[in-house]
Amino acid sequence: MTQENLLDAVVDDLKRLFTHDRLANSMGAEREIRVFPQDLPCREGDDEETQPDKLPEPYVLVRLQNGTLPEQGEQQTVKVILVVCVFDPDPNRQGYRDALHIVNSIMTHYGANGVVGGKYVLQYPIEWATQEEETHPYYFAAVGLPFYAPAIFKEVPET
Repeated sequence: MTQENLLDAVVDDLKRLFTHDRLANSMGAEREIRVFPQDLPCREGDDEETQPDKLPEPYVLVRLQNGTLPEQGEQQTVKVILVVCVFDPDPNRQGYRDALHIVNSIMTHYGANGVVGGKYVLQYPIEWATQEEETHPYYFAAVGLPFYAPAIFKEVPET
């Protein structure tokens, strides 16, 4: 087991979850919620000014925050942080609702399906948070998901 396998499994799982959900990006184009592993891709030149599909939002970043291997032969615990970003230019500042909708979709999904990639088992508590600072018209939220990952065994040569 590598941490990258867990990262890839969660990314694939969330892509399937959000296949039919659409929100506007900062150019007003309706698009699917994109899912990225670990960080946003770098933007190239001025493409985002003329091509709405080059903008990342709305998105979910899947980040590996940290992990713990308590003892040899025991399961690892890996903390995955999901960072949600949506765009809502409306001056009534209700964009947090879209961000919370995504958070709730994630929590409902993992509450019902606690195994990812056939071997990573969700643990509790699931944590979530919204942003504290003002970032209108962008709204952010996060979900913390701890997973048990398979144990790492010491390789012992046969004698």
